[in-house]
Amino acid sequence: MVLTKHFVFIHMPKTGGTFVKEMLRKVYLGYRYRYRSNEASFTLKDKCFHLRTRLLRKLSLAPWVDTIGEKHGRCDDIPPKYQSLPILGGIRNPFDWYVSSYEFQSWRKYPELYPGILENPHFPNLSFREFVQQLETSERINLFNRGVTAVDPTIGRFTTFFINFYFRRPTEILQSVANLESKDCIAGEMYPVTFLHTETLNRDLSEYLSQFMSRKRVLRFVEVEKPILPIGAAIRKRHWRDYYDADLMAEIRERDRLIFSLFPEYAAER
Repeated sequence: MVLTKHFVFIHMPKTGGTFVKEMLRKVYLGYRYRYRSNEASFTLKDKCFHLRTRLLRKLSLAPWVDTIGEKHGRCDDIPPKYQSLPILGGIRNPFDWYVSSYEFQSWRKYPELYPGILENPHFPNLSFREFVQQLETSERINLFNRGVTAVDPTIGRFTTFFINFYFRRPTEILQSVANLESKDCIAGEMYPVTFLHTETLNRDLSEYLSQFMSRKRVLRFVEVEKPILPIGAAIRKRHWRDYYDADLMAEIRERDRLIFSLFPEYAAER
C-alpha cells in the first residue's frame, strides 16, 4: 500500500496500481521512480533519488508519500495510526481482469497460487477458456489466509480478491456471499473506499488528486502520462472481447455477480 499525508492507496492486483504508485511519486515528490525487481539493479541515480526524498521529507519540504508493508496490502493491513485517512482503491472490468491475469502468466511462474492448475493435463499451455474454467473448478481456498479453505465455491477469483482487499471481515464473508445480496448489506461490510477505474485511470486519478493540490500540477503529471505496466507485462494488442464467447461471459457474470451489482457499468458490457 502507499501512504500519503492525504490518503492511503490500496493496490489490488491487475487494477492499474503500478501506474497510480508511479504517479503519486511524481506528483508528490517531483520525479518518477521505476520499480526494480532486485536491489542489484538499482543505479546510482536511483539511490540519489531516494536520498533526496528522505532529506526533503526530513525537512518537510515535500509532501509525504511512502510505500509500507506488502505491495498488495489490504484495507485490514492499514496501520492503526493511519486508519482515519481516506482510502483510495482500484477496480477493473471483471472480463478484462481475467484476460490481464491470463496474459501476465503469473499462473505459470507461481502455480502454487492457483490450486489444481499443475494437475491440468494441458499445463503450462492453457487456453484462456481452460484457465478460467480451472479457476472455477479448483479447490476454493483463501489465498490471503491459508488456514481457511471454506471459500464460497460459487464466486469467482476476482470477487475473492475484492472481498479480501476491501471488506472488514473477509474470512467470514468469503465462506458465503448469500447474505450480501443487497447494497445496504454490502456497504455495511465494506471499508469506505473511493475507486479509480482502470479504464479511465488518468482522469479518475487526476480528479481525485485535485482535491489536495493544484489542478495545474496534477494535469502536468497525470493526465498526459502513458500506461505504466509492472515488470514482465506488455501492452496487449487484442481486446478482451476477443477472448470470450457468450457462454464464458455468462459464467463470469454469475460468479462475479457481487462486482457487477456494485459496478453496474460493467454489467452492461456485451
